[in-house]
Amino acid sequence: MAVTKLKELKNKVTSSTAKLAIIYGGNELGFQLAEQLTKLGRDVVIIDEDPQLLKQIQEKIDVMTLAGSGVDIERLKQVGINRTELILAVSNNDEKNILTSIYANRLGVERIVAKVEDYDYLTDNNSLLNDELGIDLIVNPCKIVVDQITNLIRPTMKPGIESFISGKVKLSEITVTHRSSLAFDRLSEVELPANSLVICILRRNRLFIPDGDHKVYPGDTIYILGKKGLRTKLSRFLNKSQSKKEKIVLAGGSSISYQLTKILNQKRTIVTLIEENKTCCEELAKEISDTLILNGRPTNIDLLKEEGIDQSDVFVAAGDKDEENLLTGLVANELGAKRVITIVNSLEYSYFSEIVNVDTILTPQILVLEKILDFLHQGQVNTKTILDGQMHLLKVDVPNRIANKQIKVKDLNKSSDLIVGIVNRDKDLIIPDGELKLKPDDQLLVFTLAAKSNIEQELFNGY
Repeated sequence: MAVTKLKELKNKVTSSTAKLAIIYGGNELGFQLAEQLTKLGRDVVIIDEDPQLLKQIQEKIDVMTLAGSGVDIERLKQVGINRTELILAVSNNDEKNILTSIYANRLGVERIVAKVEDYDYLTDNNSLLNDELGIDLIVNPCKIVVDQITNLIRPTMKPGIESFISGKVKLSEITVTHRSSLAFDRLSEVELPANSLVICILRRNRLFIPDGDHKVYPGDTIYILGKKGLRTKLSRFLNKSQSKKEKIVLAGGSSISYQLTKILNQKRTIVTLIEENKTCCEELAKEISDTLILNGRPTNIDLLKEEGIDQSDVFVAAGDKDEENLLTGLVANELGAKRVITIVNSLEYSYFSEIVNVDTILTPQILVLEKILDFLHQGQVNTKTILDGQMHLLKVDVPNRIANKQIKVKDLNKSSDLIVGIVNRDKDLIIPDGELKLKPDDQLLVFTLAAKSNIEQELFNGY
């Protein structure tokens, strides 16, 4: 079967080298990546040591498979590594992933992604892995989850995710928490710095363009357009309401909890870690300073009450068992924790976010998948789209008949799926409010959720 499939693959991709992608690792992540890549029109080959697993994959998606190891150079050559510009080493073996990546680099593969589970590989010398070994992207599930939780607890500005007009205007993003000065306010009530504009909001994986009546909720990701210096102003704005120490409780002595304590202890936080295993508690106590470590079950209601869980700002259920994390999160929520974050590894449990009464459910595998897909999309989105192609950019010249009437931006015929973000006027870039009057020779940069061919007619019809 493997040989037959391989022959079919060779005949299929010899004329389209760039379409071939090789994945080493037939685990759930490898399967999800293969499924996404096939949707993008790529030919995919999955290599794995388990023939039975490969057979199951072929029954679900249209990919080619080959039983073997990514560290077997002959196997790599057999699947056409000399004809691909992309390889993803995502097996459950860190050393083999790194070695596969090294071989791929030596064989001339342009883009190389490697998954590394061991946090010890991630040091200040990561440049060795990236530059010397030729690995373009290293994904560590623990680090990605820790970074996500840290940003949920105390968000930071992410500057310049997109830039326009020679970098003079940038789009930045922030994630709103329950302590943020933006939370639960209507946009019309939020006093953002001058020369800034909320372009869109991402809520529960849905992107929309808000108006002034929309409320901002914890968990929202807000995309803000602004000119140079906006990041500094927004950082001050965000930190106004975050001056007092936060009380954070971590349930479970996992590597995620361990790494979180190292980061959170450097911030204005009071951290408590609850772990059932006594030996684990003793080991953590040796490694972690400035953290109260309690030995007990995270679902012990009396223990949680004694710890004052109702006074906690954030509760993170990050043990090694999904069921316990979900239960622990529910208990913490019932006892009054202000924000509950639950970690689940199973994709099945990740869908519980719609029915389980906790604030946030994070699945490491999904976060890793998104990180890799973001990397693969880099350089593939043209200058007329942003946010992974979810939003389109259109340049529109203001007709003289409109400019002569001094129409205000707020009076344009704007549907709910577009917003005027920038007015280019005599080489001056203006982030407009609704009261700005249009003038001759103005050019608009319009952000829209849908591709539009008649944008001029939509904006100016009737004038």
